[in-house]
Amino acid sequence: MTGPLRRSLTEQSWGALYDFLDPNRPGKTGPGRDEAAAARCLEVTRKLAVFFASRGCGEADDLAAETILRVAGKAAQIARSTGEDPLGYFFGVARNIYLEWLRDARRETVKRESALRDPTVHPVHDANSWRNEEAVHRCLDRCMATLTGTARRLLVSYYSDEKAAKIERHRRLAEEFGKSVNALRIEVHRMRKVLRQCVLGCVQPALAGGSR
Repeated sequence: MTGPLRRSLTEQSWGALYDFLDPNRPGKTGPGRDEAAAARCLEVTRKLAVFFASRGCGEADDLAAETILRVAGKAAQIARSTGEDPLGYFFGVARNIYLEWLRDARRETVKRESALRDPTVHPVHDANSWRNEEAVHRCLDRCMATLTGTARRLLVSYYSDEKAAKIERHRRLAEEFGKSVNALRIEVHRMRKVLRQCVLGCVQPALAGGSR
């Protein structure tokens, strides 16, 4: 991947995450080397999703994936000699993410309440809304162009079906890309996150320039 996706996690980060989840992995060889770590990663992801869902987070799966990504980015720095409990560390990061989510949710609530008290805060009709939408689509096209053809196809294919068909497609994509379904979900979340940051970075200057 090129462009802003160069800031994404490396294979070394994922390797460090798997070593953190399975301390015996560094001494293993062969095709089954990652099995225990992958199974543990799936288990942790499910527990994290329950953690967020039980606290009323509508995007529990995305927050669980974000937790995995953050731990993967720091796993190489976590000293196993300290006896750090992997699950406890994940939940420590998850609690911080939950607090961030709460702050964001409260800000959104304040905005909605302000809009109800004063409709002029968020006009119902925006004469420039079509221009804003056009700018977003231009920036999305520009940011999608920074992906490799394979990455674009993965991202588009991942969301192309609904319900039961989506589950089957995710299974086939995981097989095609040589990943577990859980690892594929986390990879797509990472791509969406970086793509969103790219689009925001592109749109804001474009809208600011168009408002003058």
